[in-house]
Amino acid sequence: MNQAIKSALLIHYYFPPIHSIGVLRNFYLAKELHNRIDTVKILTTSNQNILPSSPMNGLEAMDVSILKTKDYRSNRGKAMHFDEKKKKSALFQFARRMIDSYPFNIWMGEGGSNYIKEGIKKGTEFLYKNPQALIFTSFRPYADIYIGAQLKKKFPESRWVVDFRDLHVDPMYKNVNFPNFQIRKNKKLLSKAEFITTISNGLGRKLNKYNKEVITIYNGIHHRTEKQEKSNKFNICYTGSLFGNKRDPSPLFKWLKDQGGVFDLDDIEIHYAGKDGALFSEYISKYGLDKNYTNHGMVSHDKAKELQEKSHINLLLTSVTKGHEGVLTGKLFEYLGGTSPILAIVKGGKDNELEKILEQTKTGVVISEDGQWQSDFVSWYRAWENNEPYLINHQNVESLFSWENSVNIILAKLENI
Repeated sequence: MNQAIKSALLIHYYFPPIHSIGVLRNFYLAKELHNRIDTVKILTTSNQNILPSSPMNGLEAMDVSILKTKDYRSNRGKAMHFDEKKKKSALFQFARRMIDSYPFNIWMGEGGSNYIKEGIKKGTEFLYKNPQALIFTSFRPYADIYIGAQLKKKFPESRWVVDFRDLHVDPMYKNVNFPNFQIRKNKKLLSKAEFITTISNGLGRKLNKYNKEVITIYNGIHHRTEKQEKSNKFNICYTGSLFGNKRDPSPLFKWLKDQGGVFDLDDIEIHYAGKDGALFSEYISKYGLDKNYTNHGMVSHDKAKELQEKSHINLLLTSVTKGHEGVLTGKLFEYLGGTSPILAIVKGGKDNELEKILEQTKTGVVISEDGQWQSDFVSWYRAWENNEPYLINHQNVESLFSWENSVNIILAKLENI
């Protein structure tokens, strides 16, 4: 078609001022598209008024319309996360899978029927004036995909692109009921998209069954401009979730406890911030590290970045299963914007894509059975001892990750369809 994109409709339930890691990718892609396209309209949820908030610079310049929403999050208010004990019950897990499964995910999931109805209505109003616009939707929730599919059906000249931060049918988390039916429904819906974008090659291989065109668009990096004094003690920090038993800091904690005088354990402090403090504390106690530990609980995004900057090592936890690797978390790219080296623990096997990124950028290492990572840890500790903490060289990161490059890829692809 070789046609430049002049207008865009962005459909994101997760958008500022909601405080969530998923918001960041949606917002920064929207911000870059806003700078590059004449007319951009964004549809998001009215739940932004009740969910935890963290406003972003530049939001005031965007044309954002609110879709009236009545879903399960509307009733929970600021309690975005469920109690861990409740989440372990068989009944809760079945209900959770049901809410994530089609068609229940468009009736009772995030967004709900009113959100979808309003999204189609307001999207139609925009597309009548801009019938060849880009329709850019993100997952999650599934409601955004459903709105995008209905609008693409009504306006076939539009260009529909779907962005996945994670999988709807996830083989690791087994998060839906009737997975084969879900896959068939996804194929039917997503085959209508021009292409799919996603955060990693690992997810891309899974999404390829839905659409023959899948492009990996890594998150961009925003380097820390604010200066933070490093902690007086050698600080290891993790800011994030544990996803039940899917992420596990045990390999590091066991080694710290058994390292046998390589360094003074009293010099070490471990900091955690996130919703899973109780579970993280269990790992701490298991290895007798209670006196080294501080639990900050849930904090704002700015506070999380402050904790990361004060640290000497940022701990990254993730997991893989057989045939499903390359699940790059948003936390990785957040850490890459900081100054502290990254120590990653991958539960379940190797993650070659993660290892390649850390090696290319020279920003950290993955804990492995061969123990080579231990020499890196000790070298970072020695640098701290000498009052010269190891800092990431951002030149290695800038050449690989930027929001501008990500949007360049999307627009170039669209303009040549």
